[in-house]
This record gives sequence, structure tokens and C-alpha cells, in this order.
Amino acid sequence: MMQYLENHKSKTVPILRYQDAKKSIVWLCKTFGFEVFLEVAGKNEAVEHARLVLGDSMVMIASFGRDGDFENSFVSPVEVGGVTQCTSIYVEDPENIYKMVIEAGAEIIDKLAEFQFGGRTFSCKDIESNVWIFTSHNPWGKFW
Repeated sequence: MMQYLENHKSKTVPILRYQDAKKSIVWLCKTFGFEVFLEVAGKNEAVEHARLVLGDSMVMIASFGRDGDFENSFVSPVEVGGVTQCTSIYVEDPENIYKMVIEAGAEIIDKLAEFQFGGRTFSCKDIESNVWIFTSHNPWGKFW
């Protein structure tokens, strides 16, 4: 088990849905520094599938309204009036992203501060109220 954890060969890739995925992708790239790795157009200018990367991290994004039981289970945080998930991304320099988030006028949930288990962390909402955490706390490290 330790060998597995030390090699980090498995990756978690969050999957998010947006009412306006095209607009959200532009915002996520400008505000958080993501880059588009792949984008597949769907019907009526919807995004069928997109992959955004930030360093070694990736998120998959698409527009709401795709067919299928899995797709129909997604709900927007705006619709429910609360958090439906939270994406946490380990970065070496959360200060730089924090500055971009402030400049973009994003809603800050927790200001950039020292995290209780080490590193610096902040949380915010994107333009469709999905919650994001950026932290320099290495989740693979030991607490003490």
C-alpha cells in the first residue's frame, strides 16, 4: 500500500457541469490559470466535453443537458442554492492564483491564509457557484 501511495500513479479527475460551459471555460482559464487540453463542441454551441489542466491537475467540464442517466444526475449549485461539490487543487503558489481571483472579482469564501495542516489555502466560487480550493498544502504529506 505505501508503495502505491508513494508512486502517485492514480489520478483523480473531477467532473463538473455548467449551464454555460463555454463561458465558464474562458473564466476558469483567465481566473485560475487553467489551459484547455481538449474541447469538443456539442449541439447549439454547447460543450460536449472539455479537459482543462493546471500543472499536473485536470478537470473535465461539459454543458448541462447531455443525454443519459449519469448526465441527468448533475445539479447546478445555483439550482439548489448551495454547494454540490468542492474541487481542491494542490499548487505551489496559491498567492498568484489568489491575486487573479481577486482581480476577476470572484466571490471569496475563505481568504488566503495559513492552513492548519501546513501551506497556504483559500477558497472561492466560480461564475456558476462551484466551490474551488487552492492550496500549497501537499495532501500526500504527513500532518506531523
